[in-house]
Amino acid sequence: MKYKYSKKYKYSINYKYSIKKKFILLLTAVVLAFSAAAPVFAVEDATPSAQGTEKKDEKPSNPERKAGEKPLLGSGETGILIDAASGRVLFESESQKRMYPASTTKIMTALLAFEAIERGELTLDTQVQVTAEMLKGSDPDGSNIALKEGEVMSMDNLLKGLMVASGNDAACAIAEQVGKSIPTFVDMMNSRAAELGCSDTHFVNPNGLHDDNHYTTAADMAKIAKAAMSLEKFRKIADIAHLKIPPTNMTEKERYYINTNGLLSTMRYTTYYYKYATGIKTGHTSKAGNCLVASASRDGIDLIGVIFGGAGVADSHKDNIEMFDWGFETYTYIRALQKGDLPCEIRVKLGKSTDSLTLSVAESVNVIVPNGTAAENLEIRPRIPDSVSAPVSAGDEIGTVSVFLNGDELGSGTLIASRDVERSFFWPVMAAADTLWSNAVTKTIIIVILIGIAAFILLFIRGLYVNLKRAKHRRRRR
Repeated sequence: MKYKYSKKYKYSINYKYSIKKKFILLLTAVVLAFSAAAPVFAVEDATPSAQGTEKKDEKPSNPERKAGEKPLLGSGETGILIDAASGRVLFESESQKRMYPASTTKIMTALLAFEAIERGELTLDTQVQVTAEMLKGSDPDGSNIALKEGEVMSMDNLLKGLMVASGNDAACAIAEQVGKSIPTFVDMMNSRAAELGCSDTHFVNPNGLHDDNHYTTAADMAKIAKAAMSLEKFRKIADIAHLKIPPTNMTEKERYYINTNGLLSTMRYTTYYYKYATGIKTGHTSKAGNCLVASASRDGIDLIGVIFGGAGVADSHKDNIEMFDWGFETYTYIRALQKGDLPCEIRVKLGKSTDSLTLSVAESVNVIVPNGTAAENLEIRPRIPDSVSAPVSAGDEIGTVSVFLNGDELGSGTLIASRDVERSFFWPVMAAADTLWSNAVTKTIIIVILIGIAAFILLFIRGLYVNLKRAKHRRRRR
């Protein structure tokens, strides 16, 4: 049987087919456009094809800590937990063992940049033009923010791209801008590490790409992280969960990144989020394993944890969480010294109407102690010079005071003059006498002269006494 179609019906079919075809073309265009603008997830040392994929949660290879137990790290891992305020070690496991830090190196890179900003050498608004030299030290197959030669980006966005997206190219651009060359910047990294007391650290590059001579320890990295977290500008960037970098002179679209630190949000991983987390930086290479330098704050306690050599993402994240949980369970925060407390007295030279001065604490000194520790168990030790010379103004820094528990230093503060002390009208004479008396040779001569004078007086008195006695004796004989 043949069917006949009216012209109207044929037109309707053609029209519907045309609509369907246009819809498919439109949908295809939308998908392609979305793919081009899709979020670029920061993946440490990943190939470009791996970027934009969501990592699945993993189970840690080591057993989970039970309540009351100390953290137990996985095989091959090293780690440390410190009090961020004092640097005191609360827990450690092979923290002195030399390890590869991978992208946690970028903490030092950011630290040097922020310290340059503190010195006024540049600002967060400083515009950096990317050069071919800057891109030489970054691996295009590693994590990057796709910087292009000639692109201009603010130091602020470069630092965010460094810490949040783990951009190897951002690290090299920052190094060139701050150090004027990458080799000079690397020298700065090693010098700063030495200043911080890092005894087994050597950097070769600013981004952490593998090199056998690029190494550190968990203990050293904790010192670097402590210094970085003392800077407010660094802390603000270390805590960013996700990032949008606006278009530049060479890009039309914004770049979007999710922080690889799963403690900060559930945007990348669903099971590693830690509500007390405040930073800091992940790292990964095939030889370094999974690394995480993290920070957390709760009830006045600020902690920094370092895990190197994790077998997987779960290990570096879960072990940091276990260290933090143990730290918050085991320690408590107390105020050892209140601002304005008067813990000691010091001798004053050349002072008017006084020869002593009371010193007070400039700011409150807070420490963390094992649960159950009373403030009375703490020992306060001032560190002050033997004396100060007038004039002294209230608020002048004179020395420091430290808080100890069982011989361990928990924290310290600054001691300041509690009041003004004017200089005496006779200060020149007092100063001359003090100078003469402070010189060992002069002091010896003065002592000898005084002894001589005293001996002379004694001999004179004795002679006088003898003469008087003789005179009395002669009078009796008469």
